[in-house]
Amino acid sequence: MRTVAAGIFLALQAHAQVASLPPPITLRTLHGQITDGGHEPIRGAVVQLRNDSSETLITYITGNSGRYRFQRLDGNTDYEVWVMFRGRRSRTRSISKFDSHMDKVINFRLSLY
Repeated sequence: MRTVAAGIFLALQAHAQVASLPPPITLRTLHGQITDGGHEPIRGAVVQLRNDSSETLITYITGNSGRYRFQRLDGNTDYEVWVMFRGRRSRTRSISKFDSHMDKVINFRLSLY
């Protein structure tokens, strides 16, 4: 009887330790392209990414291809992303920590006129 009780106690203790572990870190990549109304890439667009937990802001400036890329983002965090170009700002897009896509693509099309 004591052996059974000891086994149950150890099993419950092990379960409690596993349950208290933080969730595993998953890494997310966010990338996309910024284009104008005619589907031409926009060079020099400022893509801003905000971590909702830490409120850290990361900036990427697009090259000739109009592409941007943010790597090694915490998959257990919510983010917001938007683009600024020539004084105009796109609408803000959100990325949820509950989104299972670890390779996330968000393209932006900006009206320049």
